[in-house]
Amino acid sequence: MKKQFELWLESKGYSYFTPEGRPSTIYDYVNRGLKRVCREEHLSLLEVAKRVDRLLPAYQYGKKSEIGKSISRSCRSSLAAFSKFVKEQGIA
Repeated sequence: MKKQFELWLESKGYSYFTPEGRPSTIYDYVNRGLKRVCREEHLSLLEVAKRVDRLLPAYQYGKKSEIGKSISRSCRSSLAAFSKFVKEQGIA
């Protein structure tokens, strides 16, 4: 599912690297944001997909919002994008 999400992000215009060769949005969303959510929640990526509609509000303005603000808001942004991906792909 991780690779599918990366490809979906790429199809939406996001990139793996900046012009300078630094990790960009796809890296941040997959390897920082979602990875952190999985670790915080003690869930696999598939389990996060099944619960993304409940997790997203908690990271946006609920009890997990401080974590959602950390690491350049990649937790919030990655969950929002992942939610769209899950719905569009009919995963959960």
